[in-house]
Amino acid sequence: MEKQIFEIKIKACVRSGFCCKQTPCGYGQWNEKRTQCEFLGGEKPGEYFCKKFEEIQKDPASYWSPAFGAGCCSSLNTDRAALIKKLGREVFVDSKD
Repeated sequence: MEKQIFEIKIKACVRSGFCCKQTPCGYGQWNEKRTQCEFLGGEKPGEYFCKKFEEIQKDPASYWSPAFGAGCCSSLNTDRAALIKKLGREVFVDSKD
């Protein structure tokens, strides 16, 4: 399942944690010790989530950033590919869960 925003196809988030392990969004905070965003919850790929998701969704500016699920479109996201390969199928997860 893909959603389309202004003719740009965005793949659904599989909770790989990729984005939050690269750099924090404007709502996040970098955790040097864990080398990921302080607000990345979950213990493993497929279970990661944003601890501030509800708070962020209340801000009208969050329509564009952070782009939940947009990292899944990145060809650099090897975590997504590995998770899909492990499960043996494409997975679609609503990042609101």
